Amino acid sequence: MGAQTERVTDYPLEQPHSYAWVTDELVLIQLGDDQSNVRTPENEKRLRAAIDRELQARGLTSAPRDEADLLVAFSVGTTVRYRLEGLSTGSSYGGVKPGTKQTKGTLNIYLIDRAQQHEVWHGWITKWLSKSDDPDAVVNGAVQKIMATFPGAK
Repeated sequence: MGAQTERVTDYPLEQPHSYAWVTDELVLIQLGDDQSNVRTPENEKRLRAAIDRELQARGLTSAPRDEADLLVAFSVGTTVRYRLEGLSTGSSYGGVKPGTKQTKGTLNIYLIDRAQQHEVWHGWITKWLSKSDDPDAVVNGAVQKIMATFPGAK
């Protein structure tokens, strides 16, 4: 699935802005269901570094939180399902059982107008994850795809 975005207001995102993270606290290991392969301090660092790179490539500059135009936040959601495996015989299924566990991850990136305290942009992407995936490649690819739709300078 490709990246999707919502531009909540007519906020002038095309102009250069300063930004800061909404919090310095680790969010992946504090929020949501336990996902030991996804919600890790290492993945938090990967996400923050990738988002910083993409924002700065679009002309945004890092600033102290109380001076920044925009606050940046992100969330990671996961869904686990089991693929059904078994024999199909005509219109009935025999020996169907839960098979391989699959995890779908969704990354959301939010930009919030600090002064007005409302969201001005939101981008997200969903991907089926595999244990063999390179975490750096998954994170960098997801952030790049989301930010490719950002209306600011590139």
